[in-house]
Amino acid sequence: MKRRLPAQHTSLQPHRRLYTGLLVTMAVCALVFATLGTTRSAHAESQPGGNVSDPVVRAVDAAKPAVVRIITTLVSHVVVHFNSGDVNFPQRGNDGYIAQLSGSGTFISADGDILTADHVVNPPKDDSLNSYIEQQATEDIANYLKSQGKQTTSKEVEQQLANGTLKADVAIDQTESEVFLSTDYTGSLSATSFSSIPSYIHKTVDKIKQQSSLEQRDLAIIHAPFTDMPSIQLGDSSSVQQQDELTIIGFPGNGDVSNRPTDLLTSSVNKISVSSIKTTDNGAPVIQVGGNVEHGDSGGPALDQEGRVVGIVSFGLSSAASPGSTTFLQASNGASEMVKGLNINTAPGAFQKLWGQAINAYASKDAGHWHKAQSLFQQIQSNYPQFKAVQNYLDYTNKQASTETATTSTPGSQITGSPYFTSGIILAVVALIALVVLLFFVVSVRRRGAKQLQPAYAGFGSNPGQSGQARPFTQTLPNNPAQPFPPVPASPTPPPVTSNEYGDAMSAFGAPPQSSFSHPQHPPIQPHMATPPHSTPYPTASSSTTRIWPCGHANRFDALYCSVCGEPAPAIPEPPTVRRHVEQ
Repeated sequence: MKRRLPAQHTSLQPHRRLYTGLLVTMAVCALVFATLGTTRSAHAESQPGGNVSDPVVRAVDAAKPAVVRIITTLVSHVVVHFNSGDVNFPQRGNDGYIAQLSGSGTFISADGDILTADHVVNPPKDDSLNSYIEQQATEDIANYLKSQGKQTTSKEVEQQLANGTLKADVAIDQTESEVFLSTDYTGSLSATSFSSIPSYIHKTVDKIKQQSSLEQRDLAIIHAPFTDMPSIQLGDSSSVQQQDELTIIGFPGNGDVSNRPTDLLTSSVNKISVSSIKTTDNGAPVIQVGGNVEHGDSGGPALDQEGRVVGIVSFGLSSAASPGSTTFLQASNGASEMVKGLNINTAPGAFQKLWGQAINAYASKDAGHWHKAQSLFQQIQSNYPQFKAVQNYLDYTNKQASTETATTSTPGSQITGSPYFTSGIILAVVALIALVVLLFFVVSVRRRGAKQLQPAYAGFGSNPGQSGQARPFTQTLPNNPAQPFPPVPASPTPPPVTSNEYGDAMSAFGAPPQSSFSHPQHPPIQPHMATPPHSTPYPTASSSTTRIWPCGHANRFDALYCSVCGEPAPAIPEPPTVRRHVEQ
């Protein structure tokens, strides 16, 4: 006959079944949730505007079409002071040497008023600018010297200008700024160069309404001949606090990875955090920030959580000892003072109102919001054909509206058409299935466990043929968890056992010691060394219906196999001869 598994292995089978059931249930739930999460993630990634349910993302989406790139072109000439006299370069009627600087700006009115940094439209005439222009003139200067009989190269001329051997001055003849709409307004461009982009995309600045130099507030309000444009409202910069998170939109020069107009006119969005609020020596309030702010972001807006302009990217400070730089924003309250003095109407125009309504409907969770957004985007497309960036939003909205339940006046209908409602139903069904599976395993394990554990407690309490009083065994088993199979002999130095303290071999794992009993009919049990279970004497059938087997389990006296581990019954030892001492 085959030997059954040891007791501890058999007792763990129900637990293993339970663990298996739990693992299967968890695996099914994880698979379903992962599928739903992947589907929703892919759905979100393909959605124009990103996570528009986030109010900050939604505010940035609404603001992006109002941010423009400003390219300022300087036309200049160089005057070289030779010993024989001054000579202007370039010669022969050339237009001059060109230097272009890029920055950012923001429409603050529907009528073409743009807020930017002053140094974007009025570049400082510093050494770096002069060196750049002089470098363009080196070839012309070298050719002039050769014509005068002096053999030299453009590299040598560059060195002489740098060390002062040749004296020269740079004169700016013309400064012109051009405003370019971003692809957040125009959509992707098919043009391959700036010279071939449509004229409606860019306009020349026709007026600098007011400006404050870099040494003061570094702010400028300029105008370009655009009408009914998107715009961003000015916020209160005094409400900005340390550790606030702001969003800047701009056109960093390091982001220009190609010369394609689409790439050059695609804005960048970066998160920055407020480090400190400070004031310059000239009394200008500035906001010190940390984050990714670069050249080309100058003049761009820093938005608060509501999408309002609270700062304008201005300047950075660095030193030779520190490779990094500290960036500062000009506070928007300075710009608000300029706007008030100029009496500029900053109220949203017709386009901005319609665009804002469309974005809000697009991000809404109300019933029928896709149809509402679809209608608004169609109006924008019809009324503003140059706003081609709406096409992606409209295409996506058309797909969503095609599967959306039509709106009704019934209050309950506000949730039935929502994709979140459908997802909720799916999750509820999955949870119900998981609960049913879990209950099935728990019930099956408990039933099996009850059948296996019932014989093990046969000697605990009253059984037929037994009195209800607990009886101590001559062999006291340790009151601790079961030992590895087969039983290990007890420690050779156990504590003494007295007549009023017994460890019941049937105590549950971790249970407290049994209560003390007094049995005057038995003599006191003397301290003894614990012996292995196989040497334990068994009670006779007349005194007990259970006995401890070598496997360590209690079984009925007439059992053929252990009810717990299946061990065959051991041979019944002959009852020892009982000698009674009679007191004389």
